[in-house]
Amino acid sequence: MNENVNLTASRPRNRRRSDWLFGVVATFGLILVVLIATFLFGQHGGEEFCPDKFTRRSFYYFQIPLLGVQVTPVLRDNTTNSLENYLITHKLVTPTSTDAPRWDLVTASSAGSKLVRGDAEILCSFLDTKDDKQKSYWHLWSNTHPEAAKVLWPAVAQLARQQLYLFVPELFELADAESDPQALSGELNRSLVRQYRRLATIQAQLGNHDATLELGNHARRHELNEP
Repeated sequence: MNENVNLTASRPRNRRRSDWLFGVVATFGLILVVLIATFLFGQHGGEEFCPDKFTRRSFYYFQIPLLGVQVTPVLRDNTTNSLENYLITHKLVTPTSTDAPRWDLVTASSAGSKLVRGDAEILCSFLDTKDDKQKSYWHLWSNTHPEAAKVLWPAVAQLARQQLYLFVPELFELADAESDPQALSGELNRSLVRQYRRLATIQAQLGNHDATLELGNHARRHELNEP
């Protein structure tokens, strides 16, 4: 009679033990699935450009898919290229003295989603342009036309710091066609006057009065610099 009682009493204990083991295995299995899914589908990354320092950096981090919970810190690496280093070293671009430099998005991507392109990519595409020998096109141009480079790059840096990357392509087109520094200066100023006024008109139509006034002031300054 006692043996039967002991056998009956041991069954719930065995069941509880097996339930506990099953719970532990299921938990670890779920954690493993989440880790694998995070590793395969949870990586987010991209590149940023700093107009204040004319440097670049890549970034990436992981977050749990669907939940959007970030599980790693943002990791960054310096991706500044030789042209950007050259511009700073040769004082064609002067870094701004700020304790909190701004970083603008170049590109961003994540598993299973389309590439997101920031406005800074417009400038970076020129900074990365190669010639047919896979040499930096604008690095060679700056070496070949040092006086014209002193005209072009400060204007480009100014636009980047104003987040007006859309103005940049026209400046490079003009520099590619005109290497005389005085003539290039006039072309750039006329281009900037036109582009600032065009954007000022758009901002006025949108009712952004402060932006309209600021853009108009920039246009007038460049108009005064025209030869």
